[in-house]
Amino acid sequence: MPSIRKSPLLAVLLLAALHMLVFDRGLGGDGWAGFATLESLADDGDPWVENQTRGVMNGLVGAPGGHLVLQYPPGILALDALPFLAGRAIDRLLPARWMGSGADLPPVGRVPRGVFLSAAMIVLARNLATLLGLFWLGRALRRMGFSEGIAAAAAALAFFGGPLIFYSLVGMSHAPAFALAALLLLVLVRLDGWKLAFAAGTIVGGAVLLRYGSIVLAAPAVVGIGIKNRKNILAFAAGLGMALAPLPFWWSWIFGSWRLPYGGTWVLTAASPWNVLFSPVHGLFLFHPALLLGAVGLAILIRRSPAWGAVAAVWFLSVAVLYGWWSEWSNPGGYGQRFLIDALPALGVGFAAFLEGGRSRLKATVAAGAALAGWLLFFAAVGGLVIPPAGLPWPQRLGEYAPLLRHPPGPAALGNALRRASLPARVVAGPPPAR
Repeated sequence: MPSIRKSPLLAVLLLAALHMLVFDRGLGGDGWAGFATLESLADDGDPWVENQTRGVMNGLVGAPGGHLVLQYPPGILALDALPFLAGRAIDRLLPARWMGSGADLPPVGRVPRGVFLSAAMIVLARNLATLLGLFWLGRALRRMGFSEGIAAAAAALAFFGGPLIFYSLVGMSHAPAFALAALLLLVLVRLDGWKLAFAAGTIVGGAVLLRYGSIVLAAPAVVGIGIKNRKNILAFAAGLGMALAPLPFWWSWIFGSWRLPYGGTWVLTAASPWNVLFSPVHGLFLFHPALLLGAVGLAILIRRSPAWGAVAAVWFLSVAVLYGWWSEWSNPGGYGQRFLIDALPALGVGFAAFLEGGRSRLKATVAAGAALAGWLLFFAAVGGLVIPPAGLPWPQRLGEYAPLLRHPPGPAALGNALRRASLPARVVAGPPPAR
């Protein structure tokens, strides 16, 4: 195995893995909807989850017959089935006295050992998907001609400078969607015929089976394929159609028709994409300032390499515009601007273009400082140093962090914040004192 000094990308992967180990957050957000569905399929033989919610209603909608069902596509169930079953197998093999009283699992509280282990395996799978996506992003950048150091730095900034610092930690579908988006970039870089165009279509279709909004990845894929050979767009369409073929059958099974009762509404508005990028409420560049440098890099790339600049710019803007049209764009129940995770591979290309060329040390220092600023916002939020608005779990505006500037936390407060934010820290140092 190459040493870390000889493999900067390996060093980045290890740092990202350490971050995910320290700040594990359990099966948060709407990840519980998929987990409850797997429990119902395994134990009851049906997708009706009213007996498995444990009080968590994120991602669930009503279906005919008064049932509660998963509102998301079925791909996440296929992805989670193996780690879910692995957790149950581990539960059967462990001695009864180990974790015999169960364990705490955010957000539902104490659960039986088997539930905890299955959820933990799913979260671990999310961690691994994130690392795989970062690896594919680094390989794609190397294939584009960037040096090992720049490719690794760009991958690091895509992770530590953006919303993955939070959404790689929970059981939601953003991490595997990011991995597939990064794989799409690698395939587009290597594209040399209809077979890889077909593969690109199946990758986009696979991402849609995880998150419906990932259909937006078709835009940069078509641009990239069209630049090389427009005839291969048909192969891309065939791969996409094949991957999406299971969706109508899934809709018919759980909803009784080919309708999609999904939360929120779509409205074409000139407020997009500026709302998701610059809004005081969860604006991407406010909560993740390093990503602004990635966007600057895209402008630089358009001048240096018009073809790849066009692909990456279309990628970034398509994702931003699409989610800016959605009524839920501000993500009030979540942390930061998670909907732009699909655009992180394109911003990774932008980071590489930004870092390349003269004044590399200065640019690297600015980018690292911007990423650190975003990471500190993350730590203050997950460590409970910031009081969010009433009824919401996370800060919505940068102004809510202002008390920390007036009264900076001391070492004891920072230690307590780490224990609140980190399961491993609580295991080692015990729970933090009540506030």
